[in-house]
Amino acid sequence: MNRFWFFDLDGTLADTDPDIRLSWKAAIADLGLECPHFDSGFVAGPTLEEMGRKLFPGVYTDALGAQLRERFGRRYDSGGFPNTIEYPGLLASVRVLKERGDRIFIVTNKRYAGASAMMRHFRWDAVFEKLYTGDMHADNPAIGKMRKPELLAFVLGELGADPSVCTMVGDTINDFEAARRNGVRSVAVCWGYGTAEERAAADLVVQTPEEILHA
Repeated sequence: MNRFWFFDLDGTLADTDPDIRLSWKAAIADLGLECPHFDSGFVAGPTLEEMGRKLFPGVYTDALGAQLRERFGRRYDSGGFPNTIEYPGLLASVRVLKERGDRIFIVTNKRYAGASAMMRHFRWDAVFEKLYTGDMHADNPAIGKMRKPELLAFVLGELGADPSVCTMVGDTINDFEAARRNGVRSVAVCWGYGTAEERAAADLVVQTPEEILHA
């Protein structure tokens, strides 16, 4: 029986924080907003809407979220990701899993436009079978935008995958909670953006990409 592996993107496959921060700051400036606590309050990984609510409490609206999404996307998707770095050794381990016959996917909160552009840029499409994002069916009223637990449930259903042979690899509580709610095993990586407290919610914690092969 094939095993299924679902990899988070931000903080798991690559250190995307520098480019995301720059694009966020540009979007905020474009809209004439002020966010003096941005550097201390921002975390890469949550959805744009979740971070917007955190950064602009009492001010955030769906309309503001749409503006931030449009301005952020304009800056981020065409920027070429000059400051984004793949975590050393991770793709090598993913390739070994694929050579074993396992099925490998990206499952991320990242916007589909940005994630797919990054996937092409780093040629991940030659390694991962498919990219799944929470907004990939945002225009379909029967599905809409999905948070990580709902997204993982959607992936399992589309693939017809038995949760008992599935593993979610990520770096924050969103990944581990999504896995738990769907009966999927979770693996926490130590090189991402999550805290030790968040990683404690995973079934297994790995220090190096090679350890994933023995998970």
